[in-house]
Amino acid sequence: MFHDPDFTPFTPREKPSFLAVSRNYLENYAPEAYRTDFFSAEGLWPFFPRMHYVVSPELIEELLVTRADAFRRDDIASKALRGPVEGETLFFSEGAEWKWQRRAISPAFRYENILALVPFFVRCAQAQAAEWRRLDDGATVEITEAMSRTTFAVIEKAVFGASENFDGERFIEALRPVLGSFAWRMLAVMFRLPPDWTPYPGLLAARAGSRFVHEATAKLLAERRARKEETRDILGLLLSAKDPESGRVMTDAELVANLHGFLLAGHETSAVALAWTFWLLAKDQASQQRAREEAKRVAGDGEITPATVENLVFTRQVVQESMRLFPPFAALGRQPREDTTLGPYRVAAKEPVYVLTWCLHRHEKLWDDPTGFDPDRFAPEQAKARHRYAYLPFGAGPRICVGMGFALTEMATIVATLLREFRFETVPGHRLELAPTFAMRPKGALPLRLTRLSRETPVTRTERQIPA
Repeated sequence: MFHDPDFTPFTPREKPSFLAVSRNYLENYAPEAYRTDFFSAEGLWPFFPRMHYVVSPELIEELLVTRADAFRRDDIASKALRGPVEGETLFFSEGAEWKWQRRAISPAFRYENILALVPFFVRCAQAQAAEWRRLDDGATVEITEAMSRTTFAVIEKAVFGASENFDGERFIEALRPVLGSFAWRMLAVMFRLPPDWTPYPGLLAARAGSRFVHEATAKLLAERRARKEETRDILGLLLSAKDPESGRVMTDAELVANLHGFLLAGHETSAVALAWTFWLLAKDQASQQRAREEAKRVAGDGEITPATVENLVFTRQVVQESMRLFPPFAALGRQPREDTTLGPYRVAAKEPVYVLTWCLHRHEKLWDDPTGFDPDRFAPEQAKARHRYAYLPFGAGPRICVGMGFALTEMATIVATLLREFRFETVPGHRLELAPTFAMRPKGALPLRLTRLSRETPVTRTERQIPA
């Protein structure tokens, strides 16, 4: 168990604050959220809807699994995301529309298809390593930005199958204001204002970025259709995907909308999860060395392969513990289709229910020493002894993230590849603050110092280099 004051980066507020909504809304989760099962709040202003908060594994199971059909996506998050993600996607659709899309998309994310993508994950990590090798020993890098570029390279190659002339840099630049606008859009929806037109800092940049990403995704899809060859990347699999029950296939508009959604959710969440993983390992040098030794034992001086990636057991535990302390999404919302109950609690149809993932993962009654970093919490025997719904980095139930296996395999591969080349250390004097928007990002930079490790066989340089 490793402890550090930065693992508790703020003090929860007894009463909610408007400033916290726009700066770090996690502060508004009351202290009781870390020790109770369920509580309700009237909101910050009288005209806000009454909101309910769930931090009980048993109630979460009822909400997301056993009675999942009784609850839909909550209005606040859905309306806030509707601008950045256009069209009926797997994220927004409900009922029969959602079911056929899920049936059509799921085969692309079967585990054998994910394993076939491991060489893409390796090459993207190697490209980042090649850039870092150009730096002096002890150089400081901004790990969130570096992991954003690495995971976007994965999206380019493993999901889109993009050609070498694809302008990934412009894509990333367009995404930044879109992702940064989410908290403001949420605030507008809570005030019952139109999020697409309510003025907020960065509105025009976010609108232009969203338009560019959507149009570029449509162009990429058209180019892939024109190539006609079969490929093993996710887009290639989706182009031939159909609902096994109805035989329905996705239109180009539906494919573009879902690819746009995968890009926003998959790229950003994996990037921040990896950044927190390396930051936590930089804090806990013993766990970093243990993961490094596992990577060397599994792959030696060779590459992680589809046949060996499953042997990165401790590395996966590190990633899982990282997503416990700093979950990519702080909460997920549902709303009843009609007035109902959740356990013994009454919930009206207009009242959203939020699973507070941040608080659940740090709950005093569910976790021993909840603010400590201990990857062994996810050793098989310890994991079996814990309630299945005490840990929700990817959600749960029918709407569990379709890309969960993809993300875990991608992150374990990237961590193992980079740990064999570099030692990561924190920068003295840096003070952590959080500024969550779409995902759990730090405020400002998350700097780490790099030291190259000697290897008998250097990593092969890849054609495409990813800037640090």
